[in-house]
Amino acid sequence: MTFEFDVDGFLTERRGLLEATIRRPSESLFARAHLINRECHKLLFAPAPHDRDGRELLVTVSFMRALEHYQATVLLLSSGMIAPARVSLRATLEAVFTARAIAKDDEALKAFITDDLLQRRKLIRKAQQHDHTNLEELRGAITEELVQKLEAQIKELEAKALSTERLSQLANMHDWYTTVYAMLSKAAHSHVRDLECYLLFAEDGKIRSLEYAPSIEEVPNLLLIALHCILLGGDAIAQTFGLPFEVSEHLKFIEAEFAQIPAEGSDARRA
Repeated sequence: MTFEFDVDGFLTERRGLLEATIRRPSESLFARAHLINRECHKLLFAPAPHDRDGRELLVTVSFMRALEHYQATVLLLSSGMIAPARVSLRATLEAVFTARAIAKDDEALKAFITDDLLQRRKLIRKAQQHDHTNLEELRGAITEELVQKLEAQIKELEAKALSTERLSQLANMHDWYTTVYAMLSKAAHSHVRDLECYLLFAEDGKIRSLEYAPSIEEVPNLLLIALHCILLGGDAIAQTFGLPFEVSEHLKFIEAEFAQIPAEGSDARRA
């Protein structure tokens, strides 16, 4: 990338020039991202979920969360912020796992509803085990009766947590979990190897300089993953409400674009 960063980094007043530099080589991909975003929003607001139907409500709000992270991913990629885009795309994928799992499976629906009980118990235990000041108010509200009542509810409802991997299995997307999700998680946890992208090495292996905005060439691959992912999320809405959602033309576009990316840039999505 030829853009020269100044002391404001990505907050530079020259953001418009930066975005133009990034978007120009991938203009058709960004245009497709906006088109799919618009179609997904039309799909989202087409039905009116029944307020007493837990599945409809939870699939809808999970897809809303997926769309929010999807839009963040597109905006971050257009700004050249690759690592934050990976984290946001990972969150998109988690929300799509959830929406599809709830749409397809009663186990996921029940677990998602009762998960609040488990989260409340976890927070109470943290308050009891630590003397942090930000948990002081909670510690004061904890009573033996409250704890016993919560434990009884968990036992009665057989509440259990679902791991991200289990959600991906129920969503029929376990291949995405073992490939794409694993790849994106490196950015979320800032592993040592993932941080090497900020270093430029000489032929002898010594560090030559720092690379402030690494891996701009990843933009097309990450955009295409995001497009495919959000389409799978839209399918959960379509299936839940019995709505038409034609994606074949989008999938052909995605496959054709992936075919133009060198193999090492698309292995995660294709695995």
